[in-house]
Amino acid sequence: MTTWTKETADFDFLNGHFDVVHRQLIKPLTGSDEWEEHLGTCSARTHFDGAVSIDEMQFPAKGFYGMSLRLFDPVEKEWSIYWINSKTYELFPPVRGRWADGSCWLVGEDEHEGRPILASYRWCDITDSTAHWVQAFSVDGGETWELNWTMDFTRRKTAPPRLDLPKPTSDFDFLVGEWDFHNRRRKPALADNAEWYEMDAKMVGYTYFDGAVSFDEGWFPTEGFRGATFRLYDPVAKTWSIHWINSLRGNLETPVIGAFGSDGVGFFEGPDEWEGQPIHVRFVWTPGDQKASWEQLFSTDGGQTWISNWQMSHTRTA
Repeated sequence: MTTWTKETADFDFLNGHFDVVHRQLIKPLTGSDEWEEHLGTCSARTHFDGAVSIDEMQFPAKGFYGMSLRLFDPVEKEWSIYWINSKTYELFPPVRGRWADGSCWLVGEDEHEGRPILASYRWCDITDSTAHWVQAFSVDGGETWELNWTMDFTRRKTAPPRLDLPKPTSDFDFLVGEWDFHNRRRKPALADNAEWYEMDAKMVGYTYFDGAVSFDEGWFPTEGFRGATFRLYDPVAKTWSIHWINSLRGNLETPVIGAFGSDGVGFFEGPDEWEGQPIHVRFVWTPGDQKASWEQLFSTDGGQTWISNWQMSHTRTA
């Protein structure tokens, strides 16, 4: 496997499993000072040699999961952190910031019960076995902050037991594990006479939230970058939002949205832009336990016609 330059080790401390003590303000931004304390767990891993960090949190007393998706921008040297929970499966707006002097301060626009706010995260007091996290809200543009959630992490040796919750979907369970895949790609992507070129790559796939979050990381040795896909399921609409992540950019790309049909094939589409030109993008997944395939197509006429420009044929290795 190609050796890649490690961009950052900022969140490597979180790899592994933790017990977590939560203290939460019951009614933030109301003047209340009533807090509750409950216990949970956290399991985390990094990807892109540290430039992507994902954790899955379990809240047994609350009966749901939570997740932080952290992406490092290698140009700006800045982190973006997205929060998702299994109560709503909503991807919350990101907070952004940097590490300095052993702590990380991140801020982003959000809303609380329909009220626009600023939200902040702070990571601090990091050791080999412990860490501290704080969330605060501001309603005055950051002039003042109200603390509303703290978490104290203590490392544990074993993975925590899973919550006993209904499984929302198994659509992308087939991708869990290790794969070799062969690529055929056109360059330029929209040229009528573009030639196909071929390359081989490797991928590892994971699921979280009992299947409702799917993530894979791919290595493209001849291309000089790594790619990842973050997929989030909406159990009400029964659709997936699929985001591409390129290691050279470190952000969530515009999603395509769709579902698997009765024939087992998945179609996912959405608007995007390619080299300044508005386009529509389509992903097509044909799943399989040992072999699977994926295809990307672009349309410049609102979906009337499609041009295939990237095809992957996957073969399981583990």
